[in-house]
Amino acid sequence: MPKEFSVIIVPHDNRTTWNFRVSYRWLYALVAIILVGTIVGATVVFTYARIARVARDAVTLNRENTRLRGQLAEVDSLRFELIELRALGLQVKHMLGVPLSAADSALVASLSPVARTPSIPHEEESGVSSGEQRLMLEAMPTVWPVKGYVTKEFKVTGGEKNPDYHPGMDIAAERETPVLVVADGIVEMSGFDETYGWMVEVDHGYGLRSVYGHNSRNLVKIGDRVTRGTTIAFVGSTGKSTAPHLHFEVRENGVPVDPRKYLLN
Repeated sequence: MPKEFSVIIVPHDNRTTWNFRVSYRWLYALVAIILVGTIVGATVVFTYARIARVARDAVTLNRENTRLRGQLAEVDSLRFELIELRALGLQVKHMLGVPLSAADSALVASLSPVARTPSIPHEEESGVSSGEQRLMLEAMPTVWPVKGYVTKEFKVTGGEKNPDYHPGMDIAAERETPVLVVADGIVEMSGFDETYGWMVEVDHGYGLRSVYGHNSRNLVKIGDRVTRGTTIAFVGSTGKSTAPHLHFEVRENGVPVDPRKYLLN
């Protein structure tokens, strides 16, 4: 069996005819290379087409996700505007001296994100009755204890060793400004503390407590039952304080949390 074959190239003019001898081994290798190249090329094209399609779908999904996020932001914005309107209504009632009813609390709390805190479960999630939910809503510290300028915000990053640690908020107000309890509850502590000065601590139930410090004097005693909006003390500068203000805290199961989580507007 021959191991080679000839390739003859004959020009149409008078130039010399070329004769090449090619080994069958090289021919088979060339054919194999062409076949492998064709398969690799087809695979690359197919893979690129799939990647391009996936990338195109990803761009489309990203645009849809961005659109949905925008719509969600608009819904949240409208929801918070509604909360502010409800809160404004409560503030107007409070300014006019109208007591806040359980229905008022339920109405605002049903719109507020704090209504789904671990301390206040919903009936469909926990089996709590509507009457019990109303009591929970009455225990929510939603009313500002005093009107004034917040001079120091809540900050617990780094723990108590951090010099900026502040487990509540400081609200500057004139001396002898009435301090209002922020929700229904029972006075757990009313006395003098080296740091907080004259202070009041109210247990609202359901793991919620509020603290009022640096008072000039307290009007309640341990065991007193108080309702939201009742005057329990007056603004002062007792304890470790340099100017008249109220130090206000909210605690969940003994742990300080940002009061703004609950306060309405």
